[in-house]
Amino acid sequence: MDRTNDGLMNAYTWMIKVRPGIVGHNELIESLERAVAKHPKTIFIASHLMNLDYDLTRLGQILERNPNLYGDISARFSELAPIPRFVAQFIEKYQDRVLYGTDLATYDELYLNTTFRLLETHDGHFYVHEHFTYHWPLYGFGLPDPVLKKVYGENVRRAFERAGANAA
Repeated sequence: MDRTNDGLMNAYTWMIKVRPGIVGHNELIESLERAVAKHPKTIFIASHLMNLDYDLTRLGQILERNPNLYGDISARFSELAPIPRFVAQFIEKYQDRVLYGTDLATYDELYLNTTFRLLETHDGHFYVHEHFTYHWPLYGFGLPDPVLKKVYGENVRRAFERAGANAA
């Protein structure tokens, strides 16, 4: 992994090296899905889109099999923004299961210059170097207002309401 591998060059610093006794990424995904399926009354929120931002088709299949699973988009803007049309289609299809999240410090510039541009506009070929170390440009998803309302807040409220009803 080096500068020619796009996102892999950054992922290399936080990846888990598979060794005896340590599960790999695929096994971790399968383990989480087994836990979600085993506990259908428990609401699960998979941060970072379950680290399946590279395979949204697989993530969609997992969401379809598990109505108690949600995914948040935190820390995956750089990976999603190069394929904005596909991401917009994915979010629109699973608009009741995708949540907004962020691992970044909360301040106005994050929302005005990054979140807003990515989720709400069709802006193209822009960079946000203060947040992301990747060298490729970002492109907005241009999500419609009804979808944005769900992603920004309605979905998480509904998930917590479901969790509360299941606990009673």
